[in-house]
This record gives sequence, C-alpha cells and structure tokens, in this order.
Amino acid sequence: MPRVSDDVLDRVTRRGIRISRRGFTLYYLKFLNPPAPRIVISQKVDKRAVVRNRLRRRIRAIVQTYRLPNRALVIITRKELVALTYPELKQQVGDVLGQIQ
Repeated sequence: MPRVSDDVLDRVTRRGIRISRRGFTLYYLKFLNPPAPRIVISQKVDKRAVVRNRLRRRIRAIVQTYRLPNRALVIITRKELVALTYPELKQQVGDVLGQIQ
C-alpha cells in the first residue's frame, strides 16, 4: 500500500506544472492543504548520503524563505547541483520559486 505522500508525489508530477533548469526540475500544483515540499535526490546524484542530505537541507531552507500558499512542490535534483555553492543554489532555486508566486 503506497504512503499518502507517494500519492501526492505522483499527482503533482503527473498533473502539476513543470519548470526545468539545468540542475533540477520543479513541479507544483494547487492544493487546499498542501503537504511539505518533496525533494527527490537519487543515488545517481552522489553515492554518499552526507552529500545528498546536505543538498536536501539547503534546498529545504531556500524553499522555506518563500511564501507559497496552497502549492504542493516536488523538486527532482540532478548531479549539477552538488557542485554549486549555497549562494549559487539559492539564486537558481530562488529564481524558479519567484516565478510561481
């Protein structure tokens, strides 16, 4: 039986609006009670869990600075994001989040 968040993940990626950048793809969809943003980082990005978790924490911190009422977010990352510094990552993700406000 799939988890509730997996159902939301599928719904947002299938029906949501997609914005792609070089290092990630962001999907968003209007929800009455949106869940927490999902950040998907596979082992293809980096084998080390420390690196993946650091990237997840950084993206989560950036997303929290933006007010996105009634939006469910899914961010799927690619390898290019690992090499970015925090200000560069904030610039890229912030530009996309600023578009959907």
